Amino acid sequence: MAVSAPVRAYYTQHIVAQSGRGRVPSNFRPLETPATGKSSVEGCAGGGKNILEVFLVGQDERIVDLRASCGLCNPAMYAAADIVCEWGRGRGFSETLALDPLDPRSLDPLFARLLAAAPRAAGGAAGTSSPNERHDEMPADRPDVRPDVRPDVRPDDAREKFQYCLVALQNAIHVHRGEPIPALPTIAPQADAEPPLAE
Repeated sequence: MAVSAPVRAYYTQHIVAQSGRGRVPSNFRPLETPATGKSSVEGCAGGGKNILEVFLVGQDERIVDLRASCGLCNPAMYAAADIVCEWGRGRGFSETLALDPLDPRSLDPLFARLLAAAPRAAGGAAGTSSPNERHDEMPADRPDVRPDVRPDVRPDDAREKFQYCLVALQNAIHVHRGEPIPALPTIAPQADAEPPLAE
């Protein structure tokens, strides 16, 4: 599967650059307090083994902290999980559960964070982002604000992984509340995914 330029740039800046001997990107470190909700998904519609676990600390119907663990994940899953962790922290449970992972508009804030971190790769203005700049500047307290995300700059590898990450986050909220986990929606594989192996 191809890795899009925005995902490659984000992954390089926010995952690889923060990794190494004794270093782990902050959103992939263990929680400092016990998780109150946990969920996992196998996040590859076209096959593969991206195993994503989401660990949530909730209080007063809000996400207090959120971390992820990736097993055998590709760059798009790492990038999507990192972005969803940053975006989700501080959000209300009801607001998060109201999102439809299959509705492209629900993914607008996530694409905005991806593209803000790598504007050159996404066709944005050169020099508007530095390698040390994080994507935390998006308005987390304004769910009504939909950043302007051009539909032609929505890498499909990110779309698929954002959908899986959002489902995993919503399921972790259900676990926190003691609610049953809904059936996994059918998520389309990324456009250039290899066909699944015949059994």
